[in-house]
Amino acid sequence: MPRGGEFGLDSVQSSRDARTKSALLSVHQTPTSDARVERRMCEHALMDALPGSTKPPASVQGLLDLLEKAGGSLQVLDPPEQVRAAWRRLIHAMRSGGKVPKGWHLVHRGRDAGDLVIELRRGRHPSKHYQPKARSSAPIPDSLVNPHPVVDGLRDQPSRLPASDENRSRALLLLQSICKDAESRGWVVRVGKEALLSVVVNDQPIEVRMREESGSRWTLRLVLTVTDTDGGVAEWKDYARKRLEHELPAVLSDLRQRGRRLHDRREAAVRAEQRRLQQERDRVVTSHRDQVLRDQVGAWLLAGDIRSYCGDLVAAGMPPEDPWLSWAHTYADGLDPLADPPGVPDDPPPTATAPRRRHDERISPPPPQRPWHPNRRWYHG
Repeated sequence: MPRGGEFGLDSVQSSRDARTKSALLSVHQTPTSDARVERRMCEHALMDALPGSTKPPASVQGLLDLLEKAGGSLQVLDPPEQVRAAWRRLIHAMRSGGKVPKGWHLVHRGRDAGDLVIELRRGRHPSKHYQPKARSSAPIPDSLVNPHPVVDGLRDQPSRLPASDENRSRALLLLQSICKDAESRGWVVRVGKEALLSVVVNDQPIEVRMREESGSRWTLRLVLTVTDTDGGVAEWKDYARKRLEHELPAVLSDLRQRGRRLHDRREAAVRAEQRRLQQERDRVVTSHRDQVLRDQVGAWLLAGDIRSYCGDLVAAGMPPEDPWLSWAHTYADGLDPLADPPGVPDDPPPTATAPRRRHDERISPPPPQRPWHPNRRWYHG
């Protein structure tokens, strides 16, 4: 074996068999089944023509042995396409078959051109740190044993389920998994009026529907739809490489996020209504206190005017002990709020509303401002 883990091709026979070259060219030009077989035979012939140090090992264990002998790093100097492809197949078999030793990872460079370098390194592959974490999958039972009451009720209503037997069974198993996972999270599961399920998440009902659909590229594939009270719709379908069962974690995650969003929206609406009611209550209280204050100021002004009038009557010659003056003073004392200073008035009852101006009520314009005269006390027009 060459030293340093290098596999040189300098010793490869410089003059390859002309018949092998012509066979390879004919294979590329006529890609029939016979041509593929012939090309495979030519590739084997090319491998046999390579020196032993350049040919890839026959098994994954052989590659591991080579890496161990070379100190964990192999280098193949600019191999031809067929040889490079053989090395890639061996690397793929080692990775996909779980043959990489635990605590190590396999990397290689020169996949399509240049020197092919294969390294076995200690630790986790760096790309794993940037991959999203795998979503937790909810188990789907193989058979419907001890079904949820909602699922058991739907089993007796085949008209609400997909028509085909296979998709009907799949739908029941998927619904069973959704019900089981929903109850483990504390959600409530009910039979929907139009939908198959109604899952109550954070006091918000979310409907789950399932149906079949046909198309030019598929036959009766299963479709799952999730809708909420706000009209939001999410849909998952069967695909050639991914069946609906693999989307169950995404469905459960959507239910959780949708319920949280609806709950937050409802709480925001409740807070907005509370603010509106509080503002309305403040307006009612302010209107009530405004009226009370106006009444008190009016009574105070009237009491002062009565006392002033009584003084003018005395100045005009009416005896101070006149009964009319006595009654007027007593009445003024009863009107005057300063005789018994009031506190903050009681708030109106919760059912009270602030007075509203009628649409047909006209607002009188303010009186015109009178000009000031320097020789007089009051304004005059």
